[in-house]
Amino acid sequence: MYNRRRTRFACSLTFIALVCVAASEVLATPTFARRYSTSCATCHKTFPRLNSVGESFRLMGYRFVDDERYRKQQPVEMGDEAYKRLWPKALWPSDIPRNSPLAFIGRFLVEADLDNSRDATFTFLLPEEVELVWAGNLGSKISFYGDAIFLQKDFGGEDLISWATLKAWLQFQSLFGGDNKVNLRLGTVGTQTMGLFNGRDANIYGTHFYLYTSWFMPKVNLAQAGLASFKGNNFSIGPQMGIEVNGVGKRWFYSVGVANGNLEVPAGTKPPSDISFVGAGESTGNKDFYTQLAYKIGGAPFDRSAEQAADSLTTASQFWRDDSLILSLYGYSGIATIETVDLAGTEVVEEDDFGRLGVGAQWQFKDITLGGVYLKGRDDKPYGSLSDASVDSATWHLEILGYPYPWLIPYARYEGLDLDLPHDVPGLQPEQDIERILAGAKMMIRPNVFCTVEYVFYTEGAELEEGFDQTLFVLLAASF
Repeated sequence: MYNRRRTRFACSLTFIALVCVAASEVLATPTFARRYSTSCATCHKTFPRLNSVGESFRLMGYRFVDDERYRKQQPVEMGDEAYKRLWPKALWPSDIPRNSPLAFIGRFLVEADLDNSRDATFTFLLPEEVELVWAGNLGSKISFYGDAIFLQKDFGGEDLISWATLKAWLQFQSLFGGDNKVNLRLGTVGTQTMGLFNGRDANIYGTHFYLYTSWFMPKVNLAQAGLASFKGNNFSIGPQMGIEVNGVGKRWFYSVGVANGNLEVPAGTKPPSDISFVGAGESTGNKDFYTQLAYKIGGAPFDRSAEQAADSLTTASQFWRDDSLILSLYGYSGIATIETVDLAGTEVVEEDDFGRLGVGAQWQFKDITLGGVYLKGRDDKPYGSLSDASVDSATWHLEILGYPYPWLIPYARYEGLDLDLPHDVPGLQPEQDIERILAGAKMMIRPNVFCTVEYVFYTEGAELEEGFDQTLFVLLAASF
């Protein structure tokens, strides 16, 4: 039912020790650390989550405001600057990264499910995920990003499935003058939100996606419903293919976009092929629309200068600190196609008008970060011809993080999903609410290597997610 990362790694203390010792030998040089000859801690609280410097760097198109002042590795020039004076009778000059703008992230895990009713079970995924990331600039007005994730997943006790997911975008910066007030993004969109109200993997401290970004409308049991097939609304908050306009100022950020919608392959479900683009949807006349807004009170501004970024926090030992409050707002409106085909082959197609509206907040004070999200949803007719009933939904979470040491970050998260499902849909379980508690600690073995230990306890809906009330996870990841 749910789109989630089943990144589970649990093992004996001996195995953990051996893995951590091996990881200590990794000498990583991620793309931007290589370019600026600096530590990963310059832009990350703990990779991949960004600090205020990293958020500014990302929002400004992978540049500091005065980038030339601090760039250590000069790009390869594609044409002379004098060509600008000759345009349109000459090609506009640009540049490309001098070295390959590639980075790799590897995730290694083993799963131990804990249940009083049965013995613990173990599953080894070594590696579970290998990610290839590329990002950088093409001249002063174009930035790009992409990643290819190669995964192995265990779908509900089935054989392990291996496939790759792809994301990529190209962004044109500062279209109408000013510094990134109006930018145009093409490709994979919908991942620019600020604070904790965010679908980006970078903001996840534990091993699980937030419920508000990962759930989608429950499906019906075909046999019980007497159907040959059912295609419902697969929407979940996250990346899609589309076009987006975004911008950033001193204290604000916004994005407005149009996306394919009606996703064919929601993340976390069994894909129909070995390779798929994230967010690839149908080419229909119905497109979805979304907007994201954020405002920051206190702390470093979103569009901080290069001097602030490079001089103040690069050398600071407390690089995660940014006493501030970020408030965020999210809205989404879409139309999903609902198709039912009975055993006689009769097909009925209807539409589900749906929307999501949410608010989020992240407060950081010294070594403590508090955050929360509340997302309200409404689907007018998510089960098409099976029921005229609408469905209301609500997802929420509260999270607390601490930094007793730069390399140790304990955290806890309490989250839930409340669904008001109809009782007249054949083959649909009407009670599918979820509540769970996640508690753990993230340990930075090196600036580019971390180990996460996490305990997950379900107070409701365990059978809908992991299948076990209690699970212990240990995750090891390295970027190089």
